[in-house]
Formats: sequence, structure tokens, C-alpha cells
Amino acid sequence: MTSTYQEGAPYPADTEHLDDILAIGQGHELPEDAEVLSVSPSTNFAENYPGGWGYIIAFTAEDQAIRDYVTNNTNSPGELIENYPQATQEMDGLEDVDLSAISNPWKRSFDGVILVLERPLGRGWLIIRGAPR
Repeated sequence: MTSTYQEGAPYPADTEHLDDILAIGQGHELPEDAEVLSVSPSTNFAENYPGGWGYIIAFTAEDQAIRDYVTNNTNSPGELIENYPQATQEMDGLEDVDLSAISNPWKRSFDGVILVLERPLGRGWLIIRGAPR
């Protein structure tokens, strides 16, 4: 397992520290039965924001679990996810995710995190970032 530590980050960016990373701030979660594919550092965010650090948690989950997660954690109803506009690389918070490799990406920010989903549903990325106050 590869572990990457970012200056100022509370934990290394790896799956071994996933529970600790998800507990940052108010505490976060993934969709039910999600399979975590990787945890990587938000290096572009850190370069652009002095003292900034972050994590990108790539995961897969079933369609209904993702819809339920969106409904329960954002201000958007999960059953309407296909109706929302496509995210673009210029949107705030997406500097560490290559949207060109994601079909019809959707983005929503909530509770201090950024959620990116691929449509049709199945793959997702949860971005948790922080910086000194």
C-alpha cells in the first residue's frame, strides 16, 4: 500500500487511515456498501492554497446506494441526479479530479466536502480538504 503524507494534513493519504480521514470535521461517510478504490492527496489544491491539504477518496457503489446517499447528505434528491448539469473542470474544488476520464460528471458540495459522481451511476469521488485557520 502506498501512503502519501501532505504537509499539514492530519493523516497520510491511504486506505489504512480511511476511517480517520472520514472523521475529519463533522465526520463524513460513503454510500452504503461502497468499495474504496483509492485514497490520494489533493496535491493541486495544496499547491494553489498555501498550507492547504486534502484527500480524494475514489469509490464504487450501487446505483440505489448512491441515490440514497445523495438524498440523505445533500440538498439534492438522488432520484433526479440525471437532470442536473454536467460538472466542468473549471468548477471550484475539482482541480485534483480529471473530469475528462469521467462520463457526464456531477458535482455537489456539502458539509465541507465535495462529491463527484459519474453518470450513469457507479463511480464516485469524495474530496475532503482543509487548511490552517
